[in-house]
Amino acid sequence: MSEDMLDDLLSSQQLVIAMLRVSAEDPSARVGAWDLRDIAAHLAATERDCYVPRVRAIAGGEHPAFGLFTNDGTDFSGIHLDEALDEWTATRLMLIGYVKTLDADQRTALTGRHERYGEVTVDRYLEIALAHDRDHLRGLERLAGELTR
Repeated sequence: MSEDMLDDLLSSQQLVIAMLRVSAEDPSARVGAWDLRDIAAHLAATERDCYVPRVRAIAGGEHPAFGLFTNDGTDFSGIHLDEALDEWTATRLMLIGYVKTLDADQRTALTGRHERYGEVTVDRYLEIALAHDRDHLRGLERLAGELTR
C-alpha cells in the first residue's frame, strides 16, 4: 500500500466532514432515513467498532472471520454532530498512525476472512473504509445539490 491510500483516507474524511458541516445549516437535511448527526455518529462508530479492531486483528495474525458490520439500528439521538465528527477524526488519525507502524507483511500477507469480501488484508480493509467514505460522500453531494436549488 502506498502512502496515497492513507492520504486518500484523510482526504475523503475531510470532504465528508466539510459536506456535513455545510449541509448542517439546514436542520431538515437528511440523506435517506438518516439526519446528518446520524451519519456522523455512524461513521465514528464504524471506524471505532469495525475498522480499528478488524485491522488490528488482521495485523496481529489472528486470521479472524468477519461478518457484515452494521450499526444501522443504533440510536444515535444522544450524540451531537460535532462530537461525532471529532471522534471520527481522532479515530481515523489513530488508525492511520497504527497502519504506518506495520510492516509490509502485516499489511499485505496476513489476512482475515470477510463474509462478503472474502480474504482481506489490512490494505484491502482500508480500501473498504475508503469506499464507505465515498458512498456517504455521494449521498451528501446529492443532498447539497438539493439544498442549493
